[in-house]
Amino acid sequence: MHIKPLIIIIVTLLLSACMHPISSETRKQVSPDTTFAMVSENPSAFLDQHILLGGVVISINNAEEGAVLEVMEWSLNRWGEPLSLQEAGRRFLVKTPDPLDPEIYAPGRLVTLAGKVLGKEPRLLGEQEYNYPVFNLTEIYLWDSPFRYGLSPHYDPSYPRYVGPEDHGRSHPYDPGYYSYPYTPFWYR
Repeated sequence: MHIKPLIIIIVTLLLSACMHPISSETRKQVSPDTTFAMVSENPSAFLDQHILLGGVVISINNAEEGAVLEVMEWSLNRWGEPLSLQEAGRRFLVKTPDPLDPEIYAPGRLVTLAGKVLGKEPRLLGEQEYNYPVFNLTEIYLWDSPFRYGLSPHYDPSYPRYVGPEDHGRSHPYDPGYYSYPYTPFWYR
């Protein structure tokens, strides 16, 4: 009867492969009926509520009082992974009292986070004033991917740009330069 331990191991592996990147304690604080679209319309109506968000980092600003991330909203799947850019193209600010490394939280990186609604903050976006919903960071997960999004001058802002490992030269002139997964350009997968 060695089948029972094997089934337990397989079920454990399958369940761990589908785990949410945000801890269950933090997700218990999240208001399930509150969406980012609702908060974006009227942030003052949702003050101090926790919400689950995701998107691509647009910019990071470290100051003495902490760090501020500017993020463009992406839709999340049920496991919290950012899937695609929301058509509305909404942006939000995430504040934390701790400094964040700009090399790690570089523009183009995908994040999933939980935050508490603080209100709104008007800032210039291009030449127009934009009311950013502002969140206090509770927990953040940075997705590991060799692609960066929203950086290429492309009509689709979710178009990926490949950022692989440093190129240390080729062993010979006919070396195609392929790296092992996931560091191969997306069109070769």
